[in-house]
Amino acid sequence: MLAVVSWYKQCRAAAPVSTFCVICLGLAFFGVPYFQVVLGVGLLCYAGVVRGVPWLRGTATWARWGSFDRDVRLLSAAACLVAAVALLSWYLLLHPNVADIVKAFVPDLPLGLLIVGGLIFSMVNAAVEEGAYRGVILHALDTSLGPGFAALLLQALAFGAVHIGGFPRGWLGVGLACIYGLFMGFIRRRADGMFAPRPNQSMKLTAGSSAINF
Repeated sequence: MLAVVSWYKQCRAAAPVSTFCVICLGLAFFGVPYFQVVLGVGLLCYAGVVRGVPWLRGTATWARWGSFDRDVRLLSAAACLVAAVALLSWYLLLHPNVADIVKAFVPDLPLGLLIVGGLIFSMVNAAVEEGAYRGVILHALDTSLGPGFAALLLQALAFGAVHIGGFPRGWLGVGLACIYGLFMGFIRRRADGMFAPRPNQSMKLTAGSSAINF
């Protein structure tokens, strides 16, 4: 749907979202299930296309730190707190069956290695998903549809939809992830960069709004 919207608008600045969607859909058609690796590969291919196509160079203006002022810090802290409470409440109240997730992501390893692996996975997962949804997709939709609520909602719906079988899961999980996507999209716009939606980064790397052009 996002790819169709971008092509319909025939906006060059919106082409990256079509490129990204086509790459990810192509991987899916080859039998690759949705996974962070698919998004990661999609982002790398997207970066290669943007760098290799002359009229696409410099369009990745979303790839910058942005500001991390007091308001953004408060919003980020609130997002972390609300998300943690919502996830814990969802799990404790509904007792969902997450055996498939445990089997796929929790190997039989010592506790110390599991903690380290969990932290690494959390950082990579955050960077990849934010780069895809609050980076490529939101920027392209803002450019083609305008920086209004429609673009914010579309990226949040896309983000929520992939959580139908994730954590949280089911239709309630989709709704929770969609709300989280809206919150992250709002913070992304407020910060005018990708630092705040990626809270795992060190706070010492703040400031600097220069774009990273692929």
